[in-house]
Amino acid sequence: MFRSLLAAAMMSAILITSAHALPMSDGSELQCVVTRAGQNGIAKENWVQYDSIQNRDPELGKAVAVVRTDATGWPVIYIDAVAHRRGRQSNAGLWDFVFLHECAHAQDMKLTEIEANCSAYVEMERRGLMNPIRFKDIEAAHLQILNLPAEYGGNGVEFWRRTMECVQAKAGAEKSAGREAAPR
Repeated sequence: MFRSLLAAAMMSAILITSAHALPMSDGSELQCVVTRAGQNGIAKENWVQYDSIQNRDPELGKAVAVVRTDATGWPVIYIDAVAHRRGRQSNAGLWDFVFLHECAHAQDMKLTEIEANCSAYVEMERRGLMNPIRFKDIEAAHLQILNLPAEYGGNGVEFWRRTMECVQAKAGAEKSAGREAAPR
């Protein structure tokens, strides 16, 4: 059953693989720069297109984006192109956050989900992409999630709380080191 589902999904899903830049909400474009085994490069992106949810790439699972490695160990960011197209206009900041979260994983595959969220948040602040409206949109998206695996905190409320705890700790570390963190 799973094999036939996998085969059907792979045959009907169109994967666009490239190392192109993701359009960010501020009009800039971003590539996910990574280092593996002393080599610098850009994480590959697979923009998953499908005509029905049954034909969605199984690599995505229930997520809108994930990181996997290819046969050479290079990170590949899978992005649900259909969900991106639907949600980009109404919540572009959330998509910035999603991409930066997955890029953090691509850069360091050992990061926990909380650490990748934290990294995405801090990077959005650093780039000037975080503002009160985007904060509330991203927070709301997290708070709506009822059930998550333990590595996310079990639910969206706890996932977001732990993310903010990490962000505050990083801001405190920056301040202690004499560097001022970006304002929230």
